[in-house]
Amino acid sequence: MDIIKNPHDTFFKRTLSDKEVARSFLKNYLPSEILEEVNLNDLKIVKDSFVDKALKESHSDILFNVEINNRQGYIYMLFEHKSYYDKILAVQLLAYMADIWELHNKQSKGNKLPLIIPILIYHGNKEWKYGLSLSAIMEDIPEGIDKYIPDYKYLLYDFSNYSDKEIKGIIKLKLFLTLISYKDLGKGLKEVLPLLIELKKQDTGMEYIETVVRYILSTDKEMSLKDLDKMVRNISLEGSEIIMTIAEKLREEGREEGEQRGERKILVETVTTLLEKKLCIEFSDDIIKKIEIAETEKLVKIRDNIFELKTMEEVRQILGI
Repeated sequence: MDIIKNPHDTFFKRTLSDKEVARSFLKNYLPSEILEEVNLNDLKIVKDSFVDKALKESHSDILFNVEINNRQGYIYMLFEHKSYYDKILAVQLLAYMADIWELHNKQSKGNKLPLIIPILIYHGNKEWKYGLSLSAIMEDIPEGIDKYIPDYKYLLYDFSNYSDKEIKGIIKLKLFLTLISYKDLGKGLKEVLPLLIELKKQDTGMEYIETVVRYILSTDKEMSLKDLDKMVRNISLEGSEIIMTIAEKLREEGREEGEQRGERKILVETVTTLLEKKLCIEFSDDIIKKIEIAETEKLVKIRDNIFELKTMEEVRQILGI
């Protein structure tokens, strides 16, 4: 099975990119005064991500286009998933909002900037202690200077503080929020399994259940499918059957991936050997690495046209290096 490199990011985006799930989250958790001004019926997902490359391992984001007060606006959702505090997150969130305004300004002819409602979903190991505004992390601001200092508030959701009864929404949303709220997977599974069993009854339920299983296995690198099945079996036999249905699918995928990796390795070795013999050279480690990461189609092209190739420059052109 392919272990996901950044399971929190993948789980968050696969869940909240579903408009039905996103709408359920916003309806259940936005303050009533905001819901009165926002039209969630025409919720659109903007594909752009605004997270800085250096922070992609700890931040994930989704931007929603909505009507706010009968005008175009945005809801920006940032998912923070790391084990240590980031006291300047309010600054980073403001920078992402500024990027959204800049992008909107380039794409729109309007004279005024749209409203953005910022939401932070926090998934750290410790309780959030840096307030809910930019000014909360600044030095005391004297009266008279305050009007020159930028400030804003954001909505914070730390579901580790929510009881099971407080976690609301449709089944997929409950699954997501329950899993990110528990630090102890064993305790979390007792709440998750009834939701998985209920979700199985839905047409696309198994697809999301697979997402859940992949997330569990990817966040706990030491747990195998066998370990997970054993843990689940002690809670629910029906839940165990669901897990093992997914397990068989993942095992089959693993076999196919292994076969593909084997074929790819043979292709790389064949192309490298043929080129070195044809051009009468020995490749440096740098060139070998570039061949190893080259697209399969390009390697096949080199292999199939090896007798026509005469110079290293021709090879570089095919590889695009």
